[in-house]
Amino acid sequence: MESALAGETVLLETPSVMEPEVLVEVAEPAPEPPSGPERSVVSFLESAAIKAAAWTIVSYGAAMGLRVVNSLVLTRMLAPTAFGEMILVSTLITGITLLSDIGLGPSVIQSERGDDVRFLNTAWTLQAGRGIALWLIAMVIAAPAAHWYRDPSLTRVLAVLALSCVIGGFNSTGFLTLSRHLGVRRLFAIDFSTQIIALVVTVAWAYRWPSVWALVAGNLVSGIYRLILSHIPAVTPGIRNRWSLDRKSLTEIVHFGKWIVLGTAFFFFASQADRLLLGRMVSLTTLGIYGIAFQISDVPRSIINAFSQRVGFPFVAKLMHLPQADFRGRFLRYRGFALSGGAVLLAAMVVWGDLLILKFYPARYHEGSWMIPVLAVGLWHTLLYTTTQPVLFSLGKSTYNAVGNALYCAAMLIGIPLGFKFFGMPGAVVAVAAGDFPLYVVTQFGAQREGVRPLRQDLLLTLLFLALLAVGFGLRRYA
Repeated sequence: MESALAGETVLLETPSVMEPEVLVEVAEPAPEPPSGPERSVVSFLESAAIKAAAWTIVSYGAAMGLRVVNSLVLTRMLAPTAFGEMILVSTLITGITLLSDIGLGPSVIQSERGDDVRFLNTAWTLQAGRGIALWLIAMVIAAPAAHWYRDPSLTRVLAVLALSCVIGGFNSTGFLTLSRHLGVRRLFAIDFSTQIIALVVTVAWAYRWPSVWALVAGNLVSGIYRLILSHIPAVTPGIRNRWSLDRKSLTEIVHFGKWIVLGTAFFFFASQADRLLLGRMVSLTTLGIYGIAFQISDVPRSIINAFSQRVGFPFVAKLMHLPQADFRGRFLRYRGFALSGGAVLLAAMVVWGDLLILKFYPARYHEGSWMIPVLAVGLWHTLLYTTTQPVLFSLGKSTYNAVGNALYCAAMLIGIPLGFKFFGMPGAVVAVAAGDFPLYVVTQFGAQREGVRPLRQDLLLTLLFLALLAVGFGLRRYA
C-alpha cells in the first residue's frame, strides 16, 4: 500500500542494466568470504552503510517530527477541503511525473559511469527538459481535470503547482552523486532545512490567507530553496551541470528506461488509484480526512523506504561483485535489521495510531481514526517487498517491477470501486490496504528465482510482527 501524500511527489526509479553473475544458483559449496583488499573494501562499505543508516534514522525521525508539527498546526488553520484539493492536484502531478519516468536517478546511482561528467550532464539535460514538458502537460490537462472533479478552482491550482516540476528539473545532479556515495548526512541537512522553509511559508500564508494556496506557496518556495542549494558547491559537491546529450550515455539511460516507463505507468495508476477514484466518489472533505489518516499511518513505510533508497540500494549495488553466498548473507542481515525495526514501528502504529487523531487533531478530523490501523496493517507486506527490490533493481531486473505494478494496478482499480460499492468507505480503505499484495508476490518470485531467497526470513519476521501486535493490544487493553 504505497501512495503519494498531499504535496509530496513519489519517485519510483530503478537502476541501469547490469547483469553480474553473482546470484546464479550453483551446486558447489559456498565460496569463501572475501579476503585481503576486497575484504577491506566490503568492511568499509558496511561501515559506511551503518553510518548512513544511523543518519537515516536521525533524518526521518526529525522529518516525521516536523511533519507531525506541520499537520497539527495546519489542520487547525485549514479546513479538510483544502487538503482534499491539494491531494487531487498533487496526485495529478505525480501521475504525469511517473508516466514519464525513465529512471534517471538510479541510473546515476548504479551505473559504472555514474561519476562521469558526460553521463551526469546528459542525465541533467533530460531531467531539465522533462520538467518543462511536465509543466506544459499539466497546463493542458488542468481544465479537463477541474471539470471531471467538479471543482473549477483546480484549474489554477494545478497550473501553478506544476511549476514545481520545472523547478525540480533544474536541480543539480549533486543530489544524485550524494546518494550514490551514501552522503546521507548532507542530504539530511538539505532535506530538513527544506521542510522547515516549507512549514514557515505555509503557516505564514495560511495565517493571512487560509486556503489551499498556502500549501501551494510552501511547496514552490521550498522547491526554489532546494534548487539554489543544489548549485552551491559548498553545500552540494559535484560537477557544475551543462547542457549536453552524450550518445553513449543517452543510449544507456534510454535502454533501461523503456521498462521504467512501463513499470511506473502501472505504479502510478495503482498507487494513486485511491486518490483518483475517491476524489470522484466522495466529497473533498472526506478525501482530506482520508489523506491525513494515510499520512499518519504511512510513517513506518516512509522510514523503511528511506533505508531502501538511501542506504539499501547504493549499498547493495556496490556489493554485487561478491560471491552469491556471501552477498546473500550480508544482504539478508541488513534486511533483517531494517524489517525488525519496521515491525516495531508498524505494530505501534496499528495498536495506538488511532489515538494520534483522537487526542491531537480537531474533532472534524476524528472520522479518520479508524482508517489508520487498517492502512497500517496493509503496510507489512509493503515493507517486505520494499526491502527486497534493491537487489532486483541492482541486477537490472526491472521486468519484475513492471509485472508486479501491473497486477497491483489491476487489484486497485477493481478492488476500490467494488469495496466502496458494497461496504462504503471501509471497503475502499481495506482495498487500498491489500491492493499491493500482488507486487509482493511478484517481487518474492523474482528474489527466489535470482537466488536471494528471502521467503524464510519473511515468514519469521511476520511471526515477530504478529507477536508484537498481540503484545501491543494486550498492553492497550489492560493499561
